[in-house]
Amino acid sequence: MLTNAAITIFNQFADMETRKMVYIPHYIEAVWLHTDQETASVDGGLVSADKYLIRIPYAYCKAWLRPSDLMDLAEPGEKWTVQNDDFFNVGKWSGAEKVSGIAEIKKGFSGEVGKVLSHSENFLLNVKMSQM
Repeated sequence: MLTNAAITIFNQFADMETRKMVYIPHYIEAVWLHTDQETASVDGGLVSADKYLIRIPYAYCKAWLRPSDLMDLAEPGEKWTVQNDDFFNVGKWSGAEKVSGIAEIKKGFSGEVGKVLSHSENFLLNVKMSQM
């Protein structure tokens, strides 16, 4: 599979110390990334947004777990998943090991940041995510 980008995915995880949900970053060094501009007609005009299609090669999925399996862990360590409402940024995150949400990610990163709105696993080829 051809790759053209690196991403950091932020998995939602329950922090047992603070008893709050936090996001844990996991860097994936080689993914295929495609960006599309989508437009929708709504009351009062048009709304447009970027849509990202991200494919993660199987070779980078060795530490991947199903979302329910990740939530069963006391600490995720190097394990990661993809689930709706996770966040991602294009590139390597060099900020905190836990973040509170997308506002903190946008504050600490100047590139593209998005939210996972849908995803699917296809381990014959890759893991796909899309965001709009």
